[in-house]
Amino acid sequence: MSTFSYQVGYALGTVTREFLRAAKQPKPTAPDKPLMVMPAAASHLSGQVVEHICQMPSIVRLKQVDLNAWYEANTREVPVKVKKPRTRKPKAKPAQVTTHPLRLGSLNELIAPVEPSMSC
Repeated sequence: MSTFSYQVGYALGTVTREFLRAAKQPKPTAPDKPLMVMPAAASHLSGQVVEHICQMPSIVRLKQVDLNAWYEANTREVPVKVKKPRTRKPKAKPAQVTTHPLRLGSLNELIAPVEPSMSC
């Protein structure tokens, strides 16, 4: 394969790819009617509106709910549980430890006799 034939094939592939890409693109269509321009909202709320929002809960403002009726319908008293008095068991007194008196005796049993031949 020569360099010339490679470049011709490369160019034909590029042309084919670009042609197919252009053919597959949908044609742009203009919208039937222009979009409506919405007026811009106020940049900030007035003091009276802010005061109204702060004073009234949102559930009242948005859903017009009577708070007294809502409170009665959605709350109930919790029954008070009667606590049983705890009965404490008396602590068991530890058994008295009787100490045996020390018996002082002869230490001869503990000391091994020294042989004179073993001395330095």
